[in-house]
Amino acid sequence: MTIFDYSVLAILVLSVLLSVVRGVVRELLSLAGWIIAFMAANSFAAGFAPMLPSMISGESLRIILAFAALFLSALVAMGLVAMLTSAVVKSVGLGFADRFFGSLFGFIRGLLVVLLIVLAAGLTALPQEPFWRKALLSKPLETAAMRLTPWLPQDLSKRINYGN
Repeated sequence: MTIFDYSVLAILVLSVLLSVVRGVVRELLSLAGWIIAFMAANSFAAGFAPMLPSMISGESLRIILAFAALFLSALVAMGLVAMLTSAVVKSVGLGFADRFFGSLFGFIRGLLVVLLIVLAAGLTALPQEPFWRKALLSKPLETAAMRLTPWLPQDLSKRINYGN
């Protein structure tokens, strides 16, 4: 095993542990929170920008600040909803199921993070390095990453190369 293998395992283990601690309900609501925060900020930033103090000059800066304020506000609000919902789930005796399914969610999330890193590395010379070539997990992850390329923009996917 090389540093590549240990790094992959560390990402997977950390993701699983985080999700076990937080539970699937909180993880899913947290993910939804990021999506909702982006959508809310994207939808309402232009309308919210004129309400900012007039001492902030420049329309672009006002929109950026409005976007950031709306994004953070929605993210905090969804975080509170996630915490409260998670507490309710645990109080009704579903804590074990919440944590078990949280571990599955964490594994899938960790695997997606690893695959994104492997895809990004395929755009560089990193896969030619000895620590990558000698790794036990590099070939299966390269194969899995290549199966994702049809869903990427064609200009990007044709640049991904693992030297096989």
